[in-house]
Amino acid sequence: MKKRRGTLLDVISDIFAEKTSLFEPPLGVEDVEKVDSDIMRVQFISDIDCDLLCREAIKEGYTVRRGWFTPRIIWNGTIIARVGSKSDRARRRNIFIYLIPPNAEEMSTYRKVVAIQHGVLDPRTNKVDPEKFLWYNLRIIKLLENYRKAKYEKIRERLEYR
Repeated sequence: MKKRRGTLLDVISDIFAEKTSLFEPPLGVEDVEKVDSDIMRVQFISDIDCDLLCREAIKEGYTVRRGWFTPRIIWNGTIIARVGSKSDRARRRNIFIYLIPPNAEEMSTYRKVVAIQHGVLDPRTNKVDPEKFLWYNLRIIKLLENYRKAKYEKIRERLEYR
């Protein structure tokens, strides 16, 4: 059965929940992999345009940290995304995103603190608020989708226009 091309949300949602996807990655994305219960690796077909990613992150209200390391996208003191480095497979073609798992049992201690900080996890009941869970994770995925569209789809549109 031939897979149909999905959105980044389709692919990440499937893999985050089931470790496999029913969809082909969208234009510009080579692979999506669940690295850990809260870490997704999105591998693009070319090196990440760090300036473009940082511009998109700032537009969305995130803070960006750059230095001798690859860019980190930060939301309320928490790293939510980072560009791959020399030590990562596929190096600078990767963006790693840090999502909150759907249940507390899958969360590391650090991720529980982040979930509590963002109102996703109730520390008294250890229950995940589904609405805040979706809002938190979708906001991060939206950043990657905006980057992907700006880099790969806008170029295609400009080429088709000519």
